Amino acid sequence: MSKRILNFLVIEDDDLSRLNLVEALKSHGLVREARNSEEAIKLLNEEKFDLAWIDLDLEKDLAGLDLIPIVKSKRTYAVVLSGREEDTNIEEAYKRGCEDYLSKPFDKDSLNMILRKFRVLSKESVLRNFFANQYVTQDDKLIENLKVINEVITTNKPVFLKGATGTGKTLIAKLVHELIFEDDKSFIHLNCSEIPENLLEAELFGYEKGAFSGAETSKKGKFELADGGTLFLDEIATMPMVLQQKILRAIDEKSFYPLGSETLVKSDFRLVSATCEDLEDMVKNGSFREDLYFRIEGFNIDLPSLSKRREDIPLLIKHFLGKGKRRVVLNSEVKNILNSYSWPGNIRELRRVVEILQSKSHGVIGVQDLPSHIKGVCESEAVVTSIDNKLVHGSILTKMQLEYIQINGLKSFVEKVEEDALAIVLKENDEKVRKTLGVLKISNSAFYRISERRKDAGSE
Repeated sequence: MSKRILNFLVIEDDDLSRLNLVEALKSHGLVREARNSEEAIKLLNEEKFDLAWIDLDLEKDLAGLDLIPIVKSKRTYAVVLSGREEDTNIEEAYKRGCEDYLSKPFDKDSLNMILRKFRVLSKESVLRNFFANQYVTQDDKLIENLKVINEVITTNKPVFLKGATGTGKTLIAKLVHELIFEDDKSFIHLNCSEIPENLLEAELFGYEKGAFSGAETSKKGKFELADGGTLFLDEIATMPMVLQQKILRAIDEKSFYPLGSETLVKSDFRLVSATCEDLEDMVKNGSFREDLYFRIEGFNIDLPSLSKRREDIPLLIKHFLGKGKRRVVLNSEVKNILNSYSWPGNIRELRRVVEILQSKSHGVIGVQDLPSHIKGVCESEAVVTSIDNKLVHGSILTKMQLEYIQINGLKSFVEKVEEDALAIVLKENDEKVRKTLGVLKISNSAFYRISERRKDAGSE
């Protein structure tokens, strides 16, 4: 995506200050200059400007204040530049409509911050399109929560996404990247849980030829590849403790050494990280470093499970049905079952189920077409008893369980087994925890970890 050429108006009576600002802006767009209010008003009436930079003290003290409402009336983003630090002047400038008040002398970081903020605020259509065609929701609380993205671009703080598997964390990470970076900057995505522990360090930092057995050529790591763009560390909670210490410097100082190299590599990236785990609990029990936790926190966004957004389920079903080339119709019984199902795999599971239904040879979808584990939510005895739930040959898994794993993943299945087993055995032992621990052969910490997860699922 190429940058849109911006039109700037610099209103400054000091020749040196005006020249410095004009030179700084030239690489970002077209610049016109005004030395006083009269010249500024004439240009504003003749041309359309995206941003105007206004010095408060022009031909007389605080004359720039009177220009702010004129600039705003032209739908131009107003930025005040001034050496005045009095609260009364700052307050008055904001009251009259300025978007930002910056102190002189002006620097490159301030310029970049203003331009990032302006571009995001001018991308309302991107956000509308995102909620209409990608992250479909009518949950006002969620939309309000996601508005923090508008604030992300004004600082270099990291973004931390928390939500169950399948809630759309990758989509949000890509949205943040798209809003911040105008041109083709890198979006580097690494799912920490998918890389074996002994290979994760090399994947992150890269390595020199001969750094270890099998390193026949040099390779850049994710940190280096993300230079100038976004590094998205997905499922960061799965990162081993020994590696957590090593990535602190890379994240904090934006510099690191590739494996087998003595040359320091610098990389300036925006960090976005995500997890489905409770990092605060992991910090408390010592399985995640507290200092790393505080490094990755910044703008925190919680993405609720689909079971907390039930009004969105019909919208999402319609959305995913519409994305396929082939059109099918769900009968009313199927719709009722899908609307009442808990969707432990969230949006990802729903999308996969819709794809399965669209692949059926007939066009009117009935209960018999649903995956077996979803049929089980139906209270009709006839439907439940018709499910083919035999053991898979040579396995302790039933066909229903295997199907659940194929749609939701092994991790989700294991968590579900833990929760169900704990609930059943605890009830059989009259809620006696010690006896339940003995039967299940688990530790106290494991018991309370699973119990907390069951409690969270129940609240949904």
